[in-house]
Amino acid sequence: MTSTSSPTLILNKVGKILNMNEAAIKLFNLNSSYIGYLTMDESSNLNWAKFVKQLQSDLRSEEIFNIQTASNEFEMMSFKCFFDPNTEEIVAQISTLNNDIAHELYVSQEQERSQSFHAYDHLPYAVIISDASGIILGLNKYAEMYLKIEKSQLLHKAHQHIFDTFTLKKGQITSYLSKLMGEKHANIHVVDETQVITPCYYEISSIYDEYNNIIVTVINDETEKKQLQHKVEHQQALNVVGQMAASIAHEIRNPLTSLKGFTELLKLNADEESSMYLSVIDSELQRMEQILSELLVLSKPTSMKVELLELNNIVKQVIEFMLPDALMKNIMIQYISPSTQVYIGGNENRLKQVFMNLIKNAMESMNNGGTITVEMTADCAIAELQIKDEGVGMDSATLQNLFQPFYTTKSAGTGLGLAFVKKVIEEHEGVIGVSSELQKGTCFHLQFPIYSFNQVDTMDVSTKDSAYLVT
Repeated sequence: MTSTSSPTLILNKVGKILNMNEAAIKLFNLNSSYIGYLTMDESSNLNWAKFVKQLQSDLRSEEIFNIQTASNEFEMMSFKCFFDPNTEEIVAQISTLNNDIAHELYVSQEQERSQSFHAYDHLPYAVIISDASGIILGLNKYAEMYLKIEKSQLLHKAHQHIFDTFTLKKGQITSYLSKLMGEKHANIHVVDETQVITPCYYEISSIYDEYNNIIVTVINDETEKKQLQHKVEHQQALNVVGQMAASIAHEIRNPLTSLKGFTELLKLNADEESSMYLSVIDSELQRMEQILSELLVLSKPTSMKVELLELNNIVKQVIEFMLPDALMKNIMIQYISPSTQVYIGGNENRLKQVFMNLIKNAMESMNNGGTITVEMTADCAIAELQIKDEGVGMDSATLQNLFQPFYTTKSAGTGLGLAFVKKVIEEHEGVIGVSSELQKGTCFHLQFPIYSFNQVDTMDVSTKDSAYLVT
């Protein structure tokens, strides 16, 4: 190391610098105590693992790599390497290549090596390449999109950084890495919850390629499959509600009608004290009838009159109706409207029920008053409505079960209101999502498809059968 004037490095098999002489320190502008990696370009990183495998077999080999120097520019360098099988260390003597022949040779090699990786850009899924020790060597454009990170920020980092943007259960990564090391292949299911409306679901599969001494990782988008699965599960839950509702309607409706009739008759000759008790009975009978009506709405196919609606006007009407009750509870409702008119196809009465239900829930969560912010935004295709409160918020378990029938955190709640909301939103070809934080508040996100001017011109009032549930 000290006797040669050529830049010389001692490296391990994954390219980590273990020692270097003065010439190498000067060439790469490194500290004498530096223990790390040389900065190579993408194709050189990909070629390193294959080169080391060949070197282990031949014990001596030479290759050209593009390395970043002290001037922060990449230069072509020839690595004349010797492999010590006892220590499994590599001694590399380095010389800079500046002549035209070397340049042509390098460019030719670089194009040949990069073609196989750049071909991954045309595949409809994400591909990530790591070396045998788990250092990321490259990734295609789909991987950048799924991981929400630029290639330069992930190169040369450990393999587990692939999971930085995803939500995982405890111990998932450890189990995955253990299986990959032992069985040479592993897969893991992850969730990207950065999008509130529609979380993204991915399956990440890795396999160790022994021939090329690399780990190939593929990310498959399972979002559509998961969304369909959730819809089926929700429909199955509503089917149970439907069967129960049909039985309840038959068994309760007739005696309920009789009780209401006799209560009205008793009121005719009742004194003041009896009238008070009868009013309580009548109120509870009305509540029973309301619960029964909610069950029936969820349980049977209905016909919904679909017409062209200006969404902004509907939201304003609901807020005007809810505002007096809100003010009595020391709650303000702030509305941020879009600058243009927003047209959707739907049923006015059902949408009003949905918006009233969500604002009412927001008010009930704000025991100490505050502000409910309703904001509508729109682009050329989607209108989004946000209803945000400053209430007590919800934990993750509540969020997970929020739209399930009969699930409620209210002492006097039925757990049917949000199931109805979700059904109506889906009838309007929309989607609903929710974000919440304990003691900070909750925000419901509703999205509806906007009708274009061409659709507005040809829009006719029609009837849409809601066969979301069949009993």
